[in-house]
Amino acid sequence: MTLVRPEVQSLLMRWSEVLAGLAVGILGVWFATRIGVFWQVLGGIIVLIGLGLAFAGWRRIGFASTRTGPGLVEVDERQISYFAAYEGGVISIDQLARVSAIAPAKGGGPDDLLWVLEEDGGVTLSIPNAASGAQLLFDAFAALPDVNYSNAQKALASRGSDSFVIWTKPLDALH
Repeated sequence: MTLVRPEVQSLLMRWSEVLAGLAVGILGVWFATRIGVFWQVLGGIIVLIGLGLAFAGWRRIGFASTRTGPGLVEVDERQISYFAAYEGGVISIDQLARVSAIAPAKGGGPDDLLWVLEEDGGVTLSIPNAASGAQLLFDAFAALPDVNYSNAQKALASRGSDSFVIWTKPLDALH
């Protein structure tokens, strides 16, 4: 028997990362109000860490899918794997050339978002955001330099079937 209603439980799970960051921030404020420079500096550092965790969690919430779609995503050893019944593949994060988000045709939200990963050799892997484990892509993209998360937010807000480039591999200079 559970004491919390299922919809409240799922809401708390969805916001758990933000709530944990805020709790760490509140702990930092408590430390910062203690007497002594050491505790105040320690509290300030803890507040910054808590706010960073809360911001990362808040940013991640917009991409969280509310339903389970086709396939399974795994991220292991700097390699992204997607397995589905009729499609799938494996792409190395080190070999990525471009990451795009394709918005749903009618602005359906994060459930209908499609991630398109392109490798240097021309291999393309399309991953639906509703696939099981797709939330791991957010952490995998964080390893790429200069990821444009605002374009991903634009893809979620788009009302047409548009493609938004999230990241492209920097071109090497010839000299």
